[in-house]
Amino acid sequence: MKLFPINKPGARYMKQWGWALAAAISLKASAQSDTTVLLKNDSSWLSQKVQLWNKQSSKADYVGAAGSIYNKDVNSTPVADVTNLMAGRIAGLYTLQLSGMNGADAAAFYLRGRTPIIVIDGVVRSFTNFNPDEIESITVLKDALATAMYGQRAANGAIVITTRNAGKHNFEINASAQAGVMDFLYKPKLANAFQYATLYNEAQENMTPGSTPRYTQDELAAWSNHTNDPYAQPDVNWYDEIIKQNPLQQRYNISLAGKSSNYHYFTSLEHFAQGGNFITSPSNSYSTNNDYKRYNIRTNAAVAFNKDIELTLNVFGSLATGYQPGVGTVSLANNITSTPQTAYPVYNADGSYGGNSQWTNNLHAGAVSSGYLVNTERTIAADMALKYKLDDFVKGLWVKGQLSMNNYYLEMIDRSKSFAVYQPDDANPGEYIRYGENGLVDAGTAEVNSQIRQSYYNAMIGYDRSWKSHQLNLLATYNVDNNINNFTELDLQYKNLGLNASYNWNKTYFAELGLNYGAMNRYEPGKRGAVFPSLGLGWVLSNMPFFHPKNISYLKIRASVGQSAWGDPNSYFAYLQNFTIGTTGYNVGETNSNISGVEEARLVNKGITWEKALKLNIGVDASFYDGQLSLTADYYRNKYSDELMVRGQNSGIMGIPFPEENIGESRYSGFEASVNFSPKTSGAFKYFVNANFSAAKNTLLYNGNPQYPYSWLNRTGHPVGQSFGLVADGFYQESTDITKTANWQGYTPQPGDIMYKDLNGDGVINALDQQAIGTEKPLLYYGLSAGFSFKGLDFSFLVQGVNNRNFYLGPNESSAFYNGYGNVLEMHMDRWTPANNVNAAFPRLSLGTNINNNQTSTFWMRSGDYIRLKNVEIGYNFKSLLFPHGKIRTLRLFMNGYNLLTWKKDEGDFDPESRMSIFSNQRIINGGITLGL
Repeated sequence: MKLFPINKPGARYMKQWGWALAAAISLKASAQSDTTVLLKNDSSWLSQKVQLWNKQSSKADYVGAAGSIYNKDVNSTPVADVTNLMAGRIAGLYTLQLSGMNGADAAAFYLRGRTPIIVIDGVVRSFTNFNPDEIESITVLKDALATAMYGQRAANGAIVITTRNAGKHNFEINASAQAGVMDFLYKPKLANAFQYATLYNEAQENMTPGSTPRYTQDELAAWSNHTNDPYAQPDVNWYDEIIKQNPLQQRYNISLAGKSSNYHYFTSLEHFAQGGNFITSPSNSYSTNNDYKRYNIRTNAAVAFNKDIELTLNVFGSLATGYQPGVGTVSLANNITSTPQTAYPVYNADGSYGGNSQWTNNLHAGAVSSGYLVNTERTIAADMALKYKLDDFVKGLWVKGQLSMNNYYLEMIDRSKSFAVYQPDDANPGEYIRYGENGLVDAGTAEVNSQIRQSYYNAMIGYDRSWKSHQLNLLATYNVDNNINNFTELDLQYKNLGLNASYNWNKTYFAELGLNYGAMNRYEPGKRGAVFPSLGLGWVLSNMPFFHPKNISYLKIRASVGQSAWGDPNSYFAYLQNFTIGTTGYNVGETNSNISGVEEARLVNKGITWEKALKLNIGVDASFYDGQLSLTADYYRNKYSDELMVRGQNSGIMGIPFPEENIGESRYSGFEASVNFSPKTSGAFKYFVNANFSAAKNTLLYNGNPQYPYSWLNRTGHPVGQSFGLVADGFYQESTDITKTANWQGYTPQPGDIMYKDLNGDGVINALDQQAIGTEKPLLYYGLSAGFSFKGLDFSFLVQGVNNRNFYLGPNESSAFYNGYGNVLEMHMDRWTPANNVNAAFPRLSLGTNINNNQTSTFWMRSGDYIRLKNVEIGYNFKSLLFPHGKIRTLRLFMNGYNLLTWKKDEGDFDPESRMSIFSNQRIINGGITLGL
């Protein structure tokens, strides 16, 4: 056997920059002998694995659209929920984390504008309560070809998670311990008592000119000079009083892995804990904080009984417990921003909780004296698969069967208790008026909030064969996915019968065909399924003899087209008539009893069916300079039809709403690119730079609404979910402005109120003057990661950004004195007054709702553009320094951080991603140690 470079004349069709998939391959060099050819360029980029439906493919062999990250990419990010690991890492995938609350900080996924399914080890299931160390790879499947085998769950793409199943050595133990501190990115800047009282008097005067101010000048002076009586004139910063600074986050993990010629295994144990954000009391024997704890265990193993039969078994278990104060985390958090600092003291002079008839829920008491709630999540999953190679009968033929069971259980235990607050009795000095009762924590109540049982069965037969310059892969499958939700509904069942065939010649011409018959049992019998085809083609130009660019190592053009479907699981047998017990009735009989009957719960939709997507993808894969620089770019255009929507508005005479119908149409299109630069260096110093960019646009084409009288009212032609509202045009400055301009119907505005554009010119501002508000530009999102290693030292970072995104301010931010008595923020000081009437950030103050200023309008839209330093890690491996010849493989100390810095377009006191001023996303500073044996 002879080794020679790939640029030997006898191998002219495999150029020196060719399709390197491994360090060596075998081919027939002549009719007389077999020769092993050593590829001149070994590109790890082309050999990267793409995890598809129950199979893997190398990037070089695949013609669909997909992107992947691996275990080394996700373990540097110290997050509680693994859904937050992917932000800025994969082109086409947009993540949005809307809360930093412990146990509720999962990110939402949008893949090319739609919500994808989550697939773990071949089964569609939940991704929460996962340990990052268990993950081998995360692959995003974007086009119709990539998701063809998922039937009526394929239209929105898929995120495929593959868990680890072996180590790199025959036997290895890995352990890690890490801890960090958490802090909210943004904290509400609450107005102090003097600011609040001053603005309240001003709002009162605006609403009722000449009325007696609620707060006297003496009270204002006392708050201003800090000479106020803390009991009679409290000034309590409720955020500082209730929120605990820098709670601790901890993660401990140990794993064992090994392999031999006939088995491999991976076992992992994890404990994760987050400290709560509220104050606590040492007098309680139980936790009243919003602490979160999780225990995970996973064992993946495979045994080959002989050269033909292999058994695989994966078992996963998770126990997660979330605590809350008895009043509830969300309620307590909302009340922090809505309770004025003047409302009541934390404690009265006698040590009792302060309060009054208006404020009966003392926040301090709510945090430590309201008992507690416990949410417990239990997840058990098991997969078993048996594969039998039939090479003794037909070379390349195999069969495989898989059985998966999943069980999820969520229980809430309520051990809350009531508490009393006390107000000094002015008529009887030294006495107090009590509001509420002081209760005791007892056994409480337990309620099962959710219980999901899933069973999945899959039978496959495949044929994989390579000969000479040909490679053929065939796969046929039949699977059933059965889900029972809370045992209060009939089961949800998906069935798929699929065929996939892929062929390539000489690693140069590629073709792949997917056919899937997908069905869902929520539709009328006989109309539950259909065939969804897809086709992909690829051509590696760099393998052609006419292709001679000096610095292009590899170039492939690929395209795919196909039809996908989405069967909405929420369409609960909508083709059947549904009745419910009525809420009203008639008084009948001698006792004149009210008897209710049954009533129609909904209108029947006999023709309800799945949503359809016609998807086109055109892509390019290229590498340059011997594989040191690589590029992947894709353009896509997806047309969705038969989307479930409710048409227009019906007359109240019907007495029942229209049902959902398959009437909607929309289009999603965009461009994505990923660039990877990893130069070859001869010394110990190595570095890399990765970048990705996505531009996504969507348009609502049809929604069944009637023709509007004015073109600007049309919802079609705008982005899906586009906001509509009035166009703000400054403030009314003088009373003459009020008579010269159109006003909101039935309202007499005052100077300082918001003016709006009268789009139809009828002299009245109303719903006919609403238009699309907020940007309609394509959403841009991107990521940049880079790093280096030098001997034992390593460093990496990730920057993530979003452009052309808007959001609407919430009621606490947009409205001072929400509900007439709520709190105000420092930013409300910049309100309209006669002296501040040009560049004010807020209109004149009002108590409660101002029907003019509270209209949905451009005035309250804010930019959600930002660039964020998402992740940084630095570490040092002491192995070679301390244990150059020992059995210790790794001893690494590291520090990392999450959400470290943010640059944003709008300077308001809120997080541009979560849109919240309280429980915004959190910054985490973390450190730890890893040990490998």
